[in-house]
Amino acid sequence: MKCWNIIYFVLLLLTANLGCAQNKSIARVPFSMLGSYMVIKANINESSELNFILDTGIRSTIITELQANDSLSLAFNEERYVQGLGGSDPIFAYVSENNTIHLGRKLSFQNKTVALLQEDVLELSRQIGSPINGLLGADLLEEYIVQIDFIAQKLTFYAKEDFELPPKYHSLPLMVEQQKLYVPLKVTDIHAKEYQLKMLLDTGAGLCAWLRTIGTDVVPLPENKVYGRIGEGISGEVTGYLARIPSVCLGDYCLSNPVVVFPDSVCISDLVINTGRDGTIGSQLLSRFNLFVNVEGKQLHIRPNSNFKKEFSYNVAGLELIQSIVGLPRYEVVEVWADSPAAQAGILPGDIIREVEGDNAYSMSLSELRGYFEQSKKRTLRIELERDGNVLTLNLNLRAKI
Repeated sequence: MKCWNIIYFVLLLLTANLGCAQNKSIARVPFSMLGSYMVIKANINESSELNFILDTGIRSTIITELQANDSLSLAFNEERYVQGLGGSDPIFAYVSENNTIHLGRKLSFQNKTVALLQEDVLELSRQIGSPINGLLGADLLEEYIVQIDFIAQKLTFYAKEDFELPPKYHSLPLMVEQQKLYVPLKVTDIHAKEYQLKMLLDTGAGLCAWLRTIGTDVVPLPENKVYGRIGEGISGEVTGYLARIPSVCLGDYCLSNPVVVFPDSVCISDLVINTGRDGTIGSQLLSRFNLFVNVEGKQLHIRPNSNFKKEFSYNVAGLELIQSIVGLPRYEVVEVWADSPAAQAGILPGDIIREVEGDNAYSMSLSELRGYFEQSKKRTLRIELERDGNVLTLNLNLRAKI
């Protein structure tokens, strides 16, 4: 009996090793989650090491800002306008072709387009609280099958040949149009009506999803909603309503009571008209899954991870924070939503957050500080802030409206 057990164990090891060899990785690339954003280190040509957000919502790499100690050499071929979310005009950019992007020591991508924004409209470093040089686009996913593991915070690149999908994954069609990636999403509204939507796959969007508010057969806006600033797009500020809907389903996996965004029509009209999409799914939804992205095979493979049942959050306080000096933990209020808990408590733009519930804000990251204001609470939240050289203590009522 012991002999049979040994034989069985050896066969099991051999089978496991064969399976691993078949899906041997080309490279593994770590990333860091800063808030809802995937931050990856990369080099362009012979540049210094730069920090990028992986943003599958854009086609190719965009440089937004460079710090004093950053080095980068690009040969520009043309100048063009770049269009994105927001109601303002497109932004001017310098475009460079035939660049090499390096991820770690083993992985290089040839003949890549890189755009340099004339003006840093996104201010990513101040918004995220860490030095950020730009955005890496979806074109880096084209040559390999790419696994995105949000729990291990790792990208793994596999050769397409002889790749076998691990068990327990659900496969979705991946539509590829002009180097952008779209997936189907099923949404249920407050009247139990179901919608089959065409959604942009956007790891650079720090939200669950936004849904179009123009055209026919749109998902109705729930009665309980909050109006505020959603974020900053390449083409300007994005505003709209946040609300909870009964469910969203990515393939066979449904999530209840998510917070989704209904942007003002002026912020999305050009994108909806030009692409025919119904909206975007972002990292708050995608990070609940382990993903395999197969661009050439036009498939997205998903399996829930340990984040799957995590409650959806939003900016309950209604205050917008930035790191006012890059590299220093000094957190400034730049905007307060109308009729929000922050507005009712008397918080003003320009206030500097010093403490929250007795915890020193200077010892936190920006995402950690924001976390205090993104959860509903039955009791008030005590904050200490600095205004015009004076120290004030205020109390926020963080009972969620949605």
